[in-house]
Amino acid sequence: MKFPTVLSIAGSDPSGGAGIQGDIKTIFAEGCYGMGVVTGLTVQNTLGVSDVMPVPTEFLYRQIDEILCDIRPDAIKIGMIVLAEQVDVIVGLIKRHGLENVIVDPVIAPTSGAAFASEEVMKSMIEKLFPLSTLVTPNLPEAKRICEIIECQNLQLEDDVQKQYQAQVQSKDISRIKIQSQSQSQTEIHGNAANLSAPELAYFIGRSCGCNVLIKGGHAEGSSATDYLWTTSDENIMGCTAEFKDDRVETTSSHGTGCALSSSIAANMAKGLTLEAAIDRGKEYVTAALKSDMHIGTGNGSINHGALGRK
Repeated sequence: MKFPTVLSIAGSDPSGGAGIQGDIKTIFAEGCYGMGVVTGLTVQNTLGVSDVMPVPTEFLYRQIDEILCDIRPDAIKIGMIVLAEQVDVIVGLIKRHGLENVIVDPVIAPTSGAAFASEEVMKSMIEKLFPLSTLVTPNLPEAKRICEIIECQNLQLEDDVQKQYQAQVQSKDISRIKIQSQSQSQTEIHGNAANLSAPELAYFIGRSCGCNVLIKGGHAEGSSATDYLWTTSDENIMGCTAEFKDDRVETTSSHGTGCALSSSIAANMAKGLTLEAAIDRGKEYVTAALKSDMHIGTGNGSINHGALGRK
């Protein structure tokens, strides 16, 4: 019996809720063998992140290469990247080993505290890593920041995207599946990207970078939270859009939701599920983890990574 394997390349969270620690918990809970390569160390607890220290690029390369020479992962989840040079290392190894099922969670900043990814890092991810990815999973503030960076690189944004997106949805039915609220960091938004809707953001990022995009809607207003998936399509260059919708979960224990979602999707793709089915399972996993409301620590506590298995 072959045991599915998943490699997480991300930062360390000593409080255990997110980052490598949260990823490994999620991957194990989803029935896969988890491996972890650390991109950066953080000083943090449930109240926030106070400092970040990147892992030297050469040491990052050695960590990943040593794993890949021994254990080929069935899927990869990529989280916090601290240096632009780290992007080059990761991209080079993905290409060299022909790795598949690459899920990228472009973490810009935590809910509170020090920022993770600079604009230089984000530009490098957009130009080099996103095109190699199976799925990119930004939340709304992150998606707007990504579009903002693309716009600054002399690409048309608001008018073209809105016109093209409206033409797309008029010719397609939008399927509806389950979704759950995600809670992640706040990022200041400038420029035309702030005026785009979540489906338009997904469409623009996907078309610009040639990858599937899931925009997490936990930051949107209202009693429900809706995520939007834009996928590339061989049959129709415009692609297609799917909604994942459910009621918002009010909780004080939401730390690690984004890491858990992307890791769950990676684990379920490693097990052979389709992208849409893996996302649906990821939503179910995060929903159970949020509803458990463990109350760990005095701030925004961790989700319960084992909640779904105990239902």
